[in-house]
Amino acid sequence: MRQSKENREIGFIRAKALDDLAATSDEEIRNEYREAGQDIAAVARQTRDTLRDVVAAGMRAKLASAKAATKASAATPPINRARPAMERLKEIVAETFMREPRVAMAFRDGKKQTDEDLATVYDDLVRMGIIKPEDHGD
Repeated sequence: MRQSKENREIGFIRAKALDDLAATSDEEIRNEYREAGQDIAAVARQTRDTLRDVVAAGMRAKLASAKAATKASAATPPINRARPAMERLKEIVAETFMREPRVAMAFRDGKKQTDEDLATVYDDLVRMGIIKPEDHGD
């Protein structure tokens, strides 16, 4: 997505302001607030509260997104077809991994996958559309 010229300019101004702040000593900051007649403790509380609110809003948005994703995942209809026999299922999964280099599976502690694990992998690959049961005639 392309940024507008105004957004780039604002980003530049923010970066320069942060650079300036980072280069300013604590004592200089205190003096600036004193000269402006502001209570630095009050400013610090206000800043902390504002940042806390921003972080909380971000966390709420992430939670809402995760809930929506979970709800959408739960709404995905289960696989209605019966799985093929275990030996055929193993062949299909192995063929899929050979045919689709972007698909990979990690082994837990170097152990072999159980039949139940492979059945779950098969179901997941079907849900993702990588395996199409109708292509195997099983």
